[in-house]
Amino acid sequence: MKNDFCLIFDMDGTLWDATGSILNSANEVLEKEKGWKDYLDLDTLNRVMGLEIEEIANIYFPELEQEEKMDLIYKVMDNENLYLSKHGGILYPNVESTLQILSQKYDLMIVTNAQEGYTDAMYQSHGLKKYFTDELTYGETMKPKGQNISLIMERNNYQKAYYIGDTQKDKDACEFAKIPFVYASYGFGDVKDYDKKIDSFEELLNLF
Repeated sequence: MKNDFCLIFDMDGTLWDATGSILNSANEVLEKEKGWKDYLDLDTLNRVMGLEIEEIANIYFPELEQEEKMDLIYKVMDNENLYLSKHGGILYPNVESTLQILSQKYDLMIVTNAQEGYTDAMYQSHGLKKYFTDELTYGETMKPKGQNISLIMERNNYQKAYYIGDTQKDKDACEFAKIPFVYASYGFGDVKDYDKKIDSFEELLNLF
């Protein structure tokens, strides 16, 4: 343990913007499975950032029955992991250099509402795994983000943490876990109430 608190990160809208790769990989599957050419667009994708898997499926495929809807979303997300592991996303400016410095002082972790394997895809494409001590996805536990924050803190023996994210759902998760929320204002969300705010990733270096 490097400090008496750890830093826990969201991914989309906080560490990277992977919407371009996610859009390409999703439409690839949907054309193959359903013949739906260019079914999704960036506006729809931005609406679902940070949501849980079932919520995304309901927005993507409102006309489908639940079983077919979930079968299709998992095919989409399996291909997403493969695509991202090869092509990656767009890291926000100075993410790696900032993580490198932070990791010398704090234990860094990731908690995301994404599918299992999503963090591994980012690690593989961008070489960031060496900076993180642990990660937890919604796909592994099928639990809300607030519970996953509490779980990852417990298994790493932390009573204190800061969560860095960009959406109201991230703020709500922090309230559940009873930890402070750092709002990444450059991301996808619009949050009015937060404990700390960063307008760029490297501002974390002067925040704690």
